[in-house]
Amino acid sequence: MIGKILAVGFVCMEMAVGQTASKPAAAAAPAAASSVSTTTATPAPAATAAPTRAYAFDVISIRQNKTPPTLEVLAQAGPTADGFRSHQQPLLLSLITAYVPQVGGAAVYAFNQVKGIPDWLISEPYDIDARISDEDRAEWQNPAMQKVMLRAMLQALLADRCKLAVHREMKDTQVTSLVVAKGGPKFKETDPTVEHPGGQKLPFGGVTVLHGEDGMSFYDTSMASFASLLSSLANEGRPVQDKTGLTGRYDITLKFAKRGEQADDADPGISPLAEMILSGLNNLGLKLDSEKGQVETLVIDHMERPSGN
Repeated sequence: MIGKILAVGFVCMEMAVGQTASKPAAAAAPAAASSVSTTTATPAPAATAAPTRAYAFDVISIRQNKTPPTLEVLAQAGPTADGFRSHQQPLLLSLITAYVPQVGGAAVYAFNQVKGIPDWLISEPYDIDARISDEDRAEWQNPAMQKVMLRAMLQALLADRCKLAVHREMKDTQVTSLVVAKGGPKFKETDPTVEHPGGQKLPFGGVTVLHGEDGMSFYDTSMASFASLLSSLANEGRPVQDKTGLTGRYDITLKFAKRGEQADDADPGISPLAEMILSGLNNLGLKLDSEKGQVETLVIDHMERPSGN
């Protein structure tokens, strides 16, 4: 199960050579919709909600990490009180934090929605310690504004340090939608006062994950984040779009059917693990439907290993 969650964050940690970084020159966010490729000539969406100004981190350190990786490091990535920290993570994780889908109701790109990925972007782990300026601290305390600022700052970081250039493409295709089944959802809204020790907080979406012998629990998850997790867990990396209409934050325990207990009409085209997870969805009052829709792809036009000081 851990391996599947790592795949959600595109975390594949190996060894490499390290380097340090310094305060970057102020950089505009890279153009994220410089070209469009679509079967219906639909314009690609904007990269992110437009920030009020050009945000950038005040101080940045990037070092390649040679320490043997452990599964626990997945929790060590995300915003901090005064910036952003990512420990022993591939830079692809920062990339998909900086750029999120604008179409399809998912919180993060599925693996096959990112094109042009260089091998090192997945295989080489880095430590990033980035701090905001004093003038940005007041805005940073606003959770909604922090999301906008973090994406803009990571885009500026990647453009300045990695010479990143990307664009988005849209196409009409068969998609998988997460919908509410007959009888309604069978899980509860999150109680923010309850803590979940031992869980791993994913670097996107604010979701805490706990692993059990017969399944997984997701705490404080939006349905968009849950749909993104299902993309890798149950849909073999193909995007799952949130069409539930549920707008809150939820605690969801996904129990897997035991091997051999799947329905007689189980789809032979999916893996046993995926079938076990899909059986668990039925108990939650959720299901996956196949329909026509638009899928958004993030295309990496150019990216270099991060520059040193």
